[in-house]
Amino acid sequence: MASSAVTAPVAAPPSDPPTVDVGLTVDQAYFAIPHRRTIWRESDSTVPSTERAYLRATFEMLDQAVAVRVAGQQNFTGQRFDSPDIDGEYGRLIAYAQAMPVPVGLASYHRKILDALAGERQYFADWKSAREGFQFARQPANHPGVRQASSNLRAAYGELMAKYPEESQSNRDAFFDYHCALDFL
Repeated sequence: MASSAVTAPVAAPPSDPPTVDVGLTVDQAYFAIPHRRTIWRESDSTVPSTERAYLRATFEMLDQAVAVRVAGQQNFTGQRFDSPDIDGEYGRLIAYAQAMPVPVGLASYHRKILDALAGERQYFADWKSAREGFQFARQPANHPGVRQASSNLRAAYGELMAKYPEESQSNRDAFFDYHCALDFL
């Protein structure tokens, strides 16, 4: 009688993240910060194949989130609170991330990304609610959501660096850029 090996089910690769509609492309957002943009090259990666599709989709989602963050900052600074829908776009990205299949070894990383997106979303929701009276407009570092987001983005970046020490310098630069560009601080 042949023995059958029990294997864990393989999660379907994530679909492409939503493209946000905030009046800025990802390239324009990076240029506006300004921040270097290094794209992670899956073909040059040492990341196990079971985790590559997840990281590709996550990095694409983080780029979209950078566009939302920058557009929100630009529009809210100019007292334009109703166009584009910053809260709704963060909501779409969070819903996408919540529905993604997550490799077991990246569950902690994924939670940090979700928490970072939620913190930034809260910052803009609070600003939109308070409008001109928003006390954190000039000093976002004092807002608890921004601090939460920054802490989680830094920790998420650190997890990737520790987990994948054999990545090329270019891919390690990409790890940094995705997380740093989204970080207010």
